[in-house]
Amino acid sequence: MSSRMQGMDTEYARQVSQNMGSQAGQVAGIVSQISAVVGGLNWQGADRQAFESDWTGSFVPQANTAAESLDEQSHVLRVHADRQDAASS
Repeated sequence: MSSRMQGMDTEYARQVSQNMGSQAGQVAGIVSQISAVVGGLNWQGADRQAFESDWTGSFVPQANTAAESLDEQSHVLRVHADRQDAASS
């Protein structure tokens, strides 16, 4: 790629977009797997309740929001690549 290039390498942008979407799905899957493990912990008492409350009330929603944002941005990048190709043709 030339240092004087303007615009976008649309083929590479689509590869990055696909990777972002895939990684978003992996994040969501990992959160789900860990949640199942956390739910199966043999642990009783106030500390468990506090941990589980933090996990389900804070961490899981934040991680899921991050995964959703990553997926949304993958779509945005793909749209920009499509627009760049349309403008260049």
